[in-house]
Amino acid sequence: MHSYSIFYKYTLLSICLLVPKYAYGAEQETIPEEGSFGLGWLDETQAFASNSVDNLAVKIDRFFGEPRSDLEAAYSSLRISAEQLSHEDNNSSYKLRLRGKVHLPRIDERLSLLFSEDEGEGTDFYAQNNLDSTQQESIKANLQFNLVDRVRNRLDFRLGLRTSLKGKASLRYRHELPSGDNLQHRFAQTLYFRDGDGFGSLTRYELDKSLNDNSLLRWSSDLRFEEEYSGGHWGSQLSYSRQVSDKTALSYYTRINGESSPDYIRSYDIGLRVRKNIGRPWLFAELEPGHAWTKSTPESKRLSSFYLFLRIEMAIGRI
Repeated sequence: MHSYSIFYKYTLLSICLLVPKYAYGAEQETIPEEGSFGLGWLDETQAFASNSVDNLAVKIDRFFGEPRSDLEAAYSSLRISAEQLSHEDNNSSYKLRLRGKVHLPRIDERLSLLFSEDEGEGTDFYAQNNLDSTQQESIKANLQFNLVDRVRNRLDFRLGLRTSLKGKASLRYRHELPSGDNLQHRFAQTLYFRDGDGFGSLTRYELDKSLNDNSLLRWSSDLRFEEEYSGGHWGSQLSYSRQVSDKTALSYYTRINGESSPDYIRSYDIGLRVRKNIGRPWLFAELEPGHAWTKSTPESKRLSSFYLFLRIEMAIGRI
């Protein structure tokens, strides 16, 4: 654990020392400030970084309210959602969430205020649909400064507080690589420090394939290390998403997650998300039934159970 702590301290320090160099280079390649929303360079940059699969992935992610869809958007957007979990073992919970990003162009075009419960990529696959967790996650408010935003690469630095008033700093790098018009690779690496918890990292890889104009196949994997863990938490998900109409979308998924120390598979999941735009363009309802096979320790018996999520979400800002 001591060597692990030293490794992360020196890694984060090294990256932070290199940031000014890359940020300066990014300024030299900035696109002229023209465009809407008072965010000309950002709008133009993102307009270049698109192909058919990227456009489809963005459209489906925005409809489902995926955290990554708002993270790099060239506009301000907030999502307020209420979530009710019903579980076969009479384990139920209610959560209220606030996520999104507010640009601060009058201060600096590269500066924004980010609200999230995670690293911005969305909850890792180890923790998603964690039926044992019924506590309300703390909402983190972060100032995000975009250091680099090129066609395929992005680098952001974040500094903020959680509701527990503990500080956090993180550095996130994202790279996208298209393979033709219907295949795209995406890699994101986040290094972070949480006051009271220490250093950690979240690595995520995603492969998107467009099947047609309305259907997307995605394979995602991630790996998290933290000082408080003796090993790593990993997860992988395969999903098929389809935009049925302008107001309805479906997503089928299968997921697996586990730990490296002790080495065991913690959970298998299968499920379906049905999301519908109701009443107003900014109001969404979602139903997510699923089935999980879980065990809490390597020695315990694997349990089989059904679960059901009900969500109502209000999207403030551009959708």
